[in-house]
Amino acid sequence: MSAQRLVRTMVACCLALVLAGCASLPTSGPVQSEERRTYDENQSRVMIVPEPPPQGAIPFNIVTGFLTAMAGVDPGYATAREYLTTDAAAAWNPASGVLIYAGGTTPSVNGDQVIMSGAVVGSLGADGAFVASEDRTWTHDFKMVMQDGEWRISNPPPGLAVSEYMFNQGFTRVDTYFFPAGGKTLVPDPRYVLSGAWNRTTAARMVLAGPSTWLRAVTGQAGGVTLAGDVTMTNQGVADVPLSAGARDLSEEDATALAVEIAATMRSVNGVSRVRLVCDGDYLPVRAGWPDSSFPLSGVDAYDRARPGPPQVLLSVQNNLVVRQAGASTAPVAGDWGSTPRAMTSLGSNADQTQIAAVTADGLLAGPLGADPPVPRLPLPGLLRPQYDTSGNIWTVGSADSAVYVVGPQSYHQVDTSALAGLRIEAFQVSSDGRRIVIAGRTAGPDESRQEIGVALIAYTDDQPAAIIAWKPIRLSWDGAAFGSVRDVSWLGPSSLLVLGSSSASPPGVFDTDIDGLDVNDRGYPPLAGTLSQLAVHVTDTGAQVMALDEQGTIWSYQDPLRWTRAGGPASAVAF
Repeated sequence: MSAQRLVRTMVACCLALVLAGCASLPTSGPVQSEERRTYDENQSRVMIVPEPPPQGAIPFNIVTGFLTAMAGVDPGYATAREYLTTDAAAAWNPASGVLIYAGGTTPSVNGDQVIMSGAVVGSLGADGAFVASEDRTWTHDFKMVMQDGEWRISNPPPGLAVSEYMFNQGFTRVDTYFFPAGGKTLVPDPRYVLSGAWNRTTAARMVLAGPSTWLRAVTGQAGGVTLAGDVTMTNQGVADVPLSAGARDLSEEDATALAVEIAATMRSVNGVSRVRLVCDGDYLPVRAGWPDSSFPLSGVDAYDRARPGPPQVLLSVQNNLVVRQAGASTAPVAGDWGSTPRAMTSLGSNADQTQIAAVTADGLLAGPLGADPPVPRLPLPGLLRPQYDTSGNIWTVGSADSAVYVVGPQSYHQVDTSALAGLRIEAFQVSSDGRRIVIAGRTAGPDESRQEIGVALIAYTDDQPAAIIAWKPIRLSWDGAAFGSVRDVSWLGPSSLLVLGSSSASPPGVFDTDIDGLDVNDRGYPPLAGTLSQLAVHVTDTGAQVMALDEQGTIWSYQDPLRWTRAGGPASAVAF
């Protein structure tokens, strides 16, 4: 256990003892802030200011100075180029990508030879999308030479090379947005930009360049229209996006889709209220726009199913009935679900909690709240927790064979999972946009002890989920140790997750992370709890409600980074 985790656990234990005598417990779950981040183009930040190479510096200091200069803010990386030979400085292209290496990696020196060798976290392409490295090690010879009496680097990396720590300090994660092919719901596509470099022009340029290679599996290629200049903004907050001549060929429907994608992406740019597409001085007409042909950022909500909702009360299974928990009170839900006892091992509900699905020993039951009893929908034993997508389909997985089923109003079908290469699924959740799925499981074959967590895309045929494709593992670690166990996963935001798991450097706990696994944060663990088995998360207008269930049936509510409180039970399942 890290020192930080130990301190937090001790504080949490003390708080739990103090709160044990409290009469009122927050059983509906508090709202913890997970707000959409916005960035002011003019905000001040602590930046690394690179220093030029000192006279007479030895090879080791030249390389370390160059590594620091690559993480600094410097137009054209002019200072970093001073560490290179004349030819290398002219040829080096820092915009070609970013290699991220693990912390603690330092150059080794053998005479005038300086070599970096260490673990690789991943890389950014020119589009700013993160790609985990297939080759887990990086070795690079900087090939030091004397030029005009000073040591210089003749072989820099092809792009930037920064440590994981410097990357997290110097780069900002933002979400760009795109429509899937044939779809009308936006899908987020995380990118990373230098801190201070995220602005309305960068946002528009990234959208026009198209989705990342990974997301193109469901969106297709970019439309061929490019940015024709910087994005300007009026006093009314209208961002005018100048487009190349090819924009004149866009239909009104295509222009609207482009305006929505840019507007959705610019929600994280401070000060923008509307977006307007401009081509050769003319405004392109868009649907649902203002009289001045601008599209309001508020109009994005109609296309964004990830938008949060109001707080909800927790649903749980207690005494074989489905109950609602509001504050310290517990009451059965209306109708058959709350009056007819049945043994239920897991539970799911739709967004407005009017439909419920539950797993019993005989299979999947589903039906609305009300007098009518639920009906069998999938007569298979051993199913994982059911989940509703925003189209009303119910997703579940067979625990024995990891077959993925989508249950519609009239029938069910099995989804093609060949891209998962036999991964034994232990937990999953479909994103609110319906095009992504996060999965935790174990690898097939002789190495079944190896845990994997990752995200994949969902391909549709005839408006129905047909296949899980483009599996992308997430390499989670804590204090340098990889996660060896993941019991549950949940979406926490458009591109962030909540994970119930542990590594060799940490006891079981709840962690939040981005879907690239670059920023992992510990949310602690209920100090008096048994082993946690289930998470329940609901994202609201002001944050997220987070609840957990342990194997003894106790329900726990996340309060803040230092505190979980007991919220009820005993229960066999929880859901929002």
